[in-house]
Amino acid sequence: MIMKGTLYCVGVGPGDPELLTLKALKIIRTCPVLAVPQSRTGVVTAQGILLKALDGCGISLEDKTVIAMDFPMTRDDQVLQGAHEKAARCLQDELDQGRDVCLITLGCPTVYATSIYVHRLVHEAGYDTEIVPGVPSFCAVAAKLQQPLCEKDEALIVIPGNNAHRKELLALEGSKVIMKPSGRLAPIQEELRDLQLLDKASMIERCGLPGERVYEKAADAKETGYFAVLLVK
Repeated sequence: MIMKGTLYCVGVGPGDPELLTLKALKIIRTCPVLAVPQSRTGVVTAQGILLKALDGCGISLEDKTVIAMDFPMTRDDQVLQGAHEKAARCLQDELDQGRDVCLITLGCPTVYATSIYVHRLVHEAGYDTEIVPGVPSFCAVAAKLQQPLCEKDEALIVIPGNNAHRKELLALEGSKVIMKPSGRLAPIQEELRDLQLLDKASMIERCGLPGERVYEKAADAKETGYFAVLLVK
């Protein structure tokens, strides 16, 4: 009887390949199957980060099976569920052959990562699974700006850019992180201005990736893309 493989959901960090953890490299080195998410917004960027990180580490992808999985960028729950189930079945086919699979994702799998839905389906199906955390984008942004996320008893509030209660959350005491504003920056700037917080907000787009843009003052940014993080101190 063939022993089933293990699924490893691995975070490769926010962009800088040097932020890939030693454990992530170990898992990537040993797994014969590498699963890479792709979508119109370029989540396949994760593979680019990985290739840079592996350069000079003695790890080659030539002897691995690389699976590209379609993760559509949509809010249609039915479409998303179908894509996640299809990806899970694909990974289970590999696991059933006794092959360990490494599913990579940008940032950390535990922070707003699409890969976690696929991981959950595989785990609930009875397969052995493990999550390998990665450096979250907002930690990399704070480090790049050379400022702490939070100090002493200060709370940290992480807010998705499209959260319906964004302004109420921004009004709470503590430091705030706004993730993935997805190009809708003007309404966020207006809310920060109303709360007298705009002068306390910074932003980095594509932190650690080609095309990185740093705004010490988020008020100076005119537009942004998917990979952007705002910090409000």
